[in-house]
Amino acid sequence: MGITFKLEELLQDIGITKNALAREAKIRPNTIYEMCSNTTKRIEFKTFNTVMETLIRLSGRQLTLHDVLEYIPEDESEKH
Repeated sequence: MGITFKLEELLQDIGITKNALAREAKIRPNTIYEMCSNTTKRIEFKTFNTVMETLIRLSGRQLTLHDVLEYIPEDESEKH
C-alpha cells in the first residue's frame, strides 16, 4: 500500500469540508478529492505545503505530516 493520506478523517475531525479547504488553499477541488480518496499519483511539495499551512490556519492546531500521511508497508497492507 505504501503512503496513504488520512486527510478525509482529519477534515471530518476538524469540521472542514473538502470544498472549503480547496477554496481557502486556492487549490483545485479535484486535487483535494484525490488526496481524500487516496487516488493521488503524485503531489508537488509546494501544493502539499499549501494544504498543510491552510489546515493549520483553519484548524488552529499544530499539525504534522503524521496527521495527514501514513506509511503502511506492503506486507502489512496485505493483512488488512
